Amino acid sequence: MKSYRTMLILRSTLAISLIFLFSGVQAQTKAVVFDVNGLKVILRPTQKETFSVSMFFRGGVMNYSAGQSGIENLALSAAASCGTKNYSVDDYKELADEYGISIGGSSSADFGTISMSCISKYFDQGWKLFSDAVVNPSFDKAEFHIVREKTISEVYQGFSDPETRIDQMAMESMFIGSPYSTNPKGTDKTLAGFTTDSISKYYHNQLNRNKMFLVVAGKITREELEKRISVAFKDLPAKPYAVPVYEEKMLEGEHLRTEQRDIATNYMTCIMNAPLMKSPDYAAFLLTVNALSGNLHYELRTKQGLSYAPGASVNTQQIPYMSMYVSTTQPKKSFQAMVAVFNSIRSGHISQNFLDGIKQDHKHRYYRHQESSAAIVKDLGEAEILGGYQIEENMLANINKVTLNDMSDAFNKYAKGAIWLFLGDEQLGKAAFQ
Repeated sequence: MKSYRTMLILRSTLAISLIFLFSGVQAQTKAVVFDVNGLKVILRPTQKETFSVSMFFRGGVMNYSAGQSGIENLALSAAASCGTKNYSVDDYKELADEYGISIGGSSSADFGTISMSCISKYFDQGWKLFSDAVVNPSFDKAEFHIVREKTISEVYQGFSDPETRIDQMAMESMFIGSPYSTNPKGTDKTLAGFTTDSISKYYHNQLNRNKMFLVVAGKITREELEKRISVAFKDLPAKPYAVPVYEEKMLEGEHLRTEQRDIATNYMTCIMNAPLMKSPDYAAFLLTVNALSGNLHYELRTKQGLSYAPGASVNTQQIPYMSMYVSTTQPKKSFQAMVAVFNSIRSGHISQNFLDGIKQDHKHRYYRHQESSAAIVKDLGEAEILGGYQIEENMLANINKVTLNDMSDAFNKYAKGAIWLFLGDEQLGKAAFQ
């Protein structure tokens, strides 16, 4: 296994060296942050031929009760697609299609967005549609009905999809009794009860420059952007806003939750504690989970052939958690293999060469990810929500500083307590954990 790892590291290092040779001239410009009439703006100037803009709404599921689950996601989706004060639904769609403008709205556990992407040549047209969708959505009744039915269909599909469902089980189990357990996409029952009036009322109550901020990536100067914002968003109301208080959830002991599902392959996930994105432990913990993911993939897929795509990841959010996951027809063997790999990583069985390879791989993926203007906006916005946009800008430097001791300390500090989730043949599932 060591020789296999060494071979992967050598290949990765060679490939990434070539990538860095050509990507050095594409080093990212630091973000510029400023305020326009009380609205916070984060701009990363680029030389790309594409523009991406997102208006972020803070709060997510903390903005409404469980009985209103899905209201923000539906409101933002409808605002971005159901016409505006200055553009009928047909005109809005026709202009978007003509100029290749993509506009959409959605909401997650921590925040919502209305976003727009287009090529630089058509930024004027894209900005007009985007800003009017934010400030003057009309919520056309016929179009709203279509959007609502589509959203209900997506909720059904999410419940039917094993991967989506086991992710929902993780949030429900980790945050039982907390607003954080609310599904931001809603349920068929809650969604069916929303009308254009209730959605419009909710949306306009959320329009508050004190809980909103704008993120932009594209070929534009600060001065030009300021002028656009001052005109487009001059009428945004400013109301008092209290940042939600999040009670950190620390798991203790081990728990099992199973759900019967007649499917050919069983799905199994283990969730554990993780540090906040703004924590000094985050970079070291993230690299350790990357190492865990690679080892799970090698042991369960390459070596034992138990699963097609096992792995591990950090679910970075206001109350984060780490997950190990596998889909398999052999739950018992997979469970044993997952535990063995986890214990190996927790014991510090990671070499300096392997750590160097993980760091290089992380840089590689980061720069590939940053080729997209939409990805830049998403990363800066999420970091701002989770503690400050600077977290994203400083991440590579923090990754580079991580030592083997940092990884061991961070992983042992957080990776304890566990909830095991099983979706599939319950008898096989319960037997696997005995």
